[in-house]
Amino acid sequence: MARYAALSASLLPLTPEDLYEFRFLTDAQISPDGKRVAYAVKLANEKRDGYRGAIWLAPFDGSRPATQLTSGAGQDSSPRWSPDAARLAFLSDRGEPPKGRKRAPRNVYLLELEGGEARQLSSFTEDCADLTWSPDGRSLAFVVRDGKPEDAEDSVHVYERLRYKTDEGGLLDGRHKHVWVADVDDTPRQLTDGDWDDAQPQFSPDGREIAFVSNRTDGRDLNTVNDIHVVALDGCARVITDGRGSYGNPAWSPDGERILSYGTDVAIGSSARNIHVWAFPRAGGAGRDLLEGWDRTVGSSVISDMRAQAQTLAPATHDGRILFLGSDQGTANAYSCAAAGGDVRAESIGAHQVVSWSLDQDHRRFAAVVATATDPGNVVVGEIGGAMRKLSCLNDELLGSRYIASPERVEFTGADGWKIEGWLLRPRGFDPAKKWPLVLEIHGGPHTAYGHSFFHEFQVLAGRGYAVLYLNPRGSHAYGQRFVEACVGDWGGKDYEDLMAGVDHLLAQGWVDERRLYVTGGSYGGFMTNWIIGHTDRFRAAATQRSISNNISAFGTSDIGWHFWEHEMGDATPWRDEAKLVFRSPLTYVRNVKTPLLILHAERDLRCPIEQAEQLFAALKVLGKEAIFVRFAEDNHDLTRSGKPIHRVEHCRRIADWFDAHA
Repeated sequence: MARYAALSASLLPLTPEDLYEFRFLTDAQISPDGKRVAYAVKLANEKRDGYRGAIWLAPFDGSRPATQLTSGAGQDSSPRWSPDAARLAFLSDRGEPPKGRKRAPRNVYLLELEGGEARQLSSFTEDCADLTWSPDGRSLAFVVRDGKPEDAEDSVHVYERLRYKTDEGGLLDGRHKHVWVADVDDTPRQLTDGDWDDAQPQFSPDGREIAFVSNRTDGRDLNTVNDIHVVALDGCARVITDGRGSYGNPAWSPDGERILSYGTDVAIGSSARNIHVWAFPRAGGAGRDLLEGWDRTVGSSVISDMRAQAQTLAPATHDGRILFLGSDQGTANAYSCAAAGGDVRAESIGAHQVVSWSLDQDHRRFAAVVATATDPGNVVVGEIGGAMRKLSCLNDELLGSRYIASPERVEFTGADGWKIEGWLLRPRGFDPAKKWPLVLEIHGGPHTAYGHSFFHEFQVLAGRGYAVLYLNPRGSHAYGQRFVEACVGDWGGKDYEDLMAGVDHLLAQGWVDERRLYVTGGSYGGFMTNWIIGHTDRFRAAATQRSISNNISAFGTSDIGWHFWEHEMGDATPWRDEAKLVFRSPLTYVRNVKTPLLILHAERDLRCPIEQAEQLFAALKVLGKEAIFVRFAEDNHDLTRSGKPIHRVEHCRRIADWFDAHA
């Protein structure tokens, strides 16, 4: 241990400003013939306080160094191979921003790999997304929002519907996202239309139809349904699913007779439910849960502050089996099931997060974005069922020159005797003979999970001399259905007990200084931070990020409050069981707070609106409590994951400095 202490102390600590040195891997796509991998790399640009990104190309076998395909003058992303592997389509916001905007819209570009400059295929005033090729390579499908009329009024907004804002898009104006198709040598044409949003288009194997996701139910303004639809290229659409569940990421079976998707047969208004792979007949009808009995969730539910969210590859078919990504106890790996359902097998095993992956045309070779707790992400390649091989070294030099703590798994007994899992980062220069400060980190969701993925904030704190404890209390994903729904209607109950039991578990080891305990978290983790300091004064200082303090006002001000809070609070609303919402609100216990509190919040956060922070700050100051309120203009709920770089750096620095100031 002494040798470890000396070695770790010899390395420089990771700093908030090191964010500018990272290269963020956002996508990795293997060519249909399995010979090459195109991947997108993003960098935070300090001077322009934004991001730039370029597309890179590497041989699958690693026989030659990767080469940069695009200039990266703007943000180039989402590379997609043509079926013949001769061309790459991608999205880019290169060019001059339109009047009144800070960046150009993301449009579709096409690059011939034999040589030449990228050619612009679309010229929309809104961002294109969900780019995909037709099987014959003649067309591309994508999604784009309706353009804004030139004479549109921006100063007056009139709404008749409940869904009038989103954290991602801000205040809505009645325009919708629809599917477009562009022949590679022709003008794009709109394929879908209507008073709803369409997303995630996927061509059928014969290229005659496109499956996509949309909520076209009569009650779409008051429900969280997502249906799979199919539209012929002549524009005639039909619904495949039953209007009661929530499905997404459609994919066609090789024979075109079934449509596979991820989802759940009950749209419950929150994510407290395992997501599975479903199969539906092409003509529509009853679907089948192919993972029935598998008590885990598909997708990569492990979170990080190095990316906004994990991409989800639609399920694919290989040798009669269905391939998908799934999460289990802090990891995300590749899995498969029988084509008829059942017989779930792990196709990759590792203490890592497979963030996203892509498959060649035979569904044998793959390229993936893989992250660990000590590496934010690299390109990894391999064959299904075989070993993974690292193809890129994006941040090796930076990470090799900094103290990067390796996680140690912890397990302890929480409320009701449940086993709770978490991880510990030991501080730089750790010596067990000394007493060390401890930071408890609490994740958002609450139905997400910590695990084997990199956190810049955690490593900065470890470099400053703090032990960092991050846990998956009840309510976290990837531990089964009973576990993930266990905090519904009980926020601040047994989930709080789980967290305190984790702190007690560390204190029992003898090297944690019980007088220097700190707590922080974002979103639900911010709620729990607020709750904790209203119920115990064991923490020396706290930092609450994008938090919730008042369940009653959150119901009406959050972009998802009207359905999320009703479900999460156990069927309570401001007019039905108001007492429960008050009882479960941290603001109710503000008079008990003795812990100095740093409040960090983005002004455009519509998921946990800034009025939540304002109420808490006002109450604390009126009561004479120690509190500082830091507001970040222009960013939304994803500030720490994809916000303005200068804000991400400042946000991280503020937390570390606050804890230092209360040593």
